[in-house]
Amino acid sequence: MRTYSKIGILGGSFNPIHFGHAAAAQMATEELGLDLALFIPTRLNPLKDSSKIAAVKDRLAMCECAISKNPLFEIWEKELEMPAPSYTVNTLDRLFTEFSAKEWYFIIGSDNLSSFVQWYKWEEILQKVNIAVCYRPNFPMDIPKELPNERVACFEGPNWGISSSQIRKRISERKSCKYLLDENVIKYIEKNRLYEESET
Repeated sequence: MRTYSKIGILGGSFNPIHFGHAAAAQMATEELGLDLALFIPTRLNPLKDSSKIAAVKDRLAMCECAISKNPLFEIWEKELEMPAPSYTVNTLDRLFTEFSAKEWYFIIGSDNLSSFVQWYKWEEILQKVNIAVCYRPNFPMDIPKELPNERVACFEGPNWGISSSQIRKRISERKSCKYLLDENVIKYIEKNRLYEESET
């Protein structure tokens, strides 16, 4: 069992992982005093169209390319071995068998804040972790009335718009993603010819 004071969790499809993900995790470590930020690639997000998601091995490899040089970051890939779809509450139970922390923070963007109360067993999730909300442009910090304020921590994220869907669209249009993606992620995408087909 690995023990820390504060651990942050950033789950996502990472399809692909981009500088916005890394910047949000870095800012969370500083604003919340985290000892570690765990990146957890989801096997299958129940709220997303799986037909547009790159293979598990590719998403995992891109995560490794993007965060390997940051000692505060680590990938936890065990969710990829769990039955689909990926429910956060089940992931937390598995995670807690390997890590211990006095405080846990589950990092989400403000674009996901309003829908959090639609997540599977969201009340049970709140019993296990705090919710750390990263502000994203054009998505206000509107905390649902069902969420107790003492379980929600808000922090300023990178104040610029960037999304994986935007990146996939640019790649399919043969446009550059320089300054949006880590150079090693760009090389991996190019080598494996990911996202070349239009999503429209």
